[in-house]
Amino acid sequence: MTTQLKESLKEKVLEQCRRIAGSRQIVAACLFGPWVCGYAEPKTDVNILLVLDSFPLRINSYSETVDGVSVQVLAVNRLDFERDVNKSWLGEFFAEKLTFPYEPLENEEYLRFNELKIKKRTVLELLENLILEFPESSHNFLIEKEYFMYTVMKRRARVFPPITSSFLNMLNRNVARKNIDSIMDGYLKAFKELENENIIFPSDSYIKITKNHINAVKKQKTRLPLFLKSIQRRILAPLLSVFSESASQYIQDQRLFNKANQVNADGLASKLEDPKKHILLPTPLGPVALSDKSEIEEVARKIIPDGEFSKITIKRFGGVLNDVFLLTITKNGEEQKFVVKQFLDWSNLKWLPLNLWSFGTTSFAVLGQSRLEKEYAINTYLQNKGFPVPKIFHISHQKRLIFEEFIKGKELVENIKRILYSHNTEEDVTLVKLVGRKIAEAHSLGVSLGDCKPENFLVIKDQVVLLDLEQATRDGNQAWDIAEFLYYAGHYSPPITSAKAATVIAESFIEGYLEAGGNKEYVKQAASARYTKVFSVFTPPQVLFAISSICQKMGT
Repeated sequence: MTTQLKESLKEKVLEQCRRIAGSRQIVAACLFGPWVCGYAEPKTDVNILLVLDSFPLRINSYSETVDGVSVQVLAVNRLDFERDVNKSWLGEFFAEKLTFPYEPLENEEYLRFNELKIKKRTVLELLENLILEFPESSHNFLIEKEYFMYTVMKRRARVFPPITSSFLNMLNRNVARKNIDSIMDGYLKAFKELENENIIFPSDSYIKITKNHINAVKKQKTRLPLFLKSIQRRILAPLLSVFSESASQYIQDQRLFNKANQVNADGLASKLEDPKKHILLPTPLGPVALSDKSEIEEVARKIIPDGEFSKITIKRFGGVLNDVFLLTITKNGEEQKFVVKQFLDWSNLKWLPLNLWSFGTTSFAVLGQSRLEKEYAINTYLQNKGFPVPKIFHISHQKRLIFEEFIKGKELVENIKRILYSHNTEEDVTLVKLVGRKIAEAHSLGVSLGDCKPENFLVIKDQVVLLDLEQATRDGNQAWDIAEFLYYAGHYSPPITSAKAATVIAESFIEGYLEAGGNKEYVKQAASARYTKVFSVFTPPQVLFAISSICQKMGT
């Protein structure tokens, strides 16, 4: 298979470009397609991108035979080409030629400059998409550099399927390394500039997104998807013409692929590399890709060293809004237990009462993926800060599974009930105060727990462990945490009772919260009707009023 174009033919091709340009200046010209990527045959078309200054047709295509080979020239006006590079003016139909292997024929400096611009813009857009889709776990992402290249291929193939064969040909095992190196060269330069701008930073062989950039993106207003913004209407007609006239390129690419692989074109897109394989999350068992589809037993096998006799049992372990399982692994007569959660999308029937209950005060994440990433990201973050939370061993985004250590303890609810029924000991009150301290420490790190019910705290001796962080965020409503813990605790009060015991809980909790540096303003806010109305449905009014009064008093 011929892999290089003869120099004499290149000269004739460039002369053809000069004839097309006429009196107009050639801004730049380059080869792209099979001849550059190394999989051309002797009669394969030669593809040229020609950028002209003051080109009245704006975009056009030309076909001519040179030395028995068909030469296809895509000509574009300089201004439109640069708009395509900067703002996807033409759906990146022309600019994309610089995101894959090409060979400069004229003005290499101009081409390399614009290659860097479009690749840098692409990286920024894909990082922004990741942050918006994974606002919490994007802090943890370990991104392999090839992710951006494969994502561009995947999204182009999704929008324009005929181009799939071109990508598969350039990633053929015989030419893949050369083409990947060629593509990645521009990305590596873009990464360097983005490092200098404090948008990304290197971590071993990976890229990580800076905290400042994540926060900046999250503060932006929601907007439409960034890729393939609407093509300008005045350009649409000639662009469609160029699409149809350049169709032979994709037909030839498909024929070359079928010949080399002896397959038909059905399902070609599935043969492209999954970009999610190149985004990983750190776990004690090693980095896990977003594309991971491991089932519970598969992960259990990873936990067990090879060659050891083992027994695996999986039992349902409760769960109302998620499926929760107890995974027990027995090896050499010793048991290890893990809690496995599968995060379901809450149907209207399940989540509607929850959101009505808190309407206007706070909101709950209802999509399984959103709750999964919050649980992983905030749990990992707090654990790294020394917080008592269950250790996470594995996460499977595709199966929405998370594997956590099983912690044996007693629910804090037992201590709350003893106080409310006046059967408490000093230890019970101390534990409530400790919970206040822990919540204040989380708030000092910018974390709000989101679902701060007493049920989500486990008591082990004289310590409390934070559970179920699937509603936690780095920038949530911290006053809600205080209000939910106190008013929800109050709902365990006996039906006919004084509010004295509830004030003990409120005073102890708030003392601990303020001693640990908690914000008085949030305590005061928890006393407002905005929060008391939410819990008035199931907390006795005298208890609600007593707790609110304590919040008002101690928050002033």
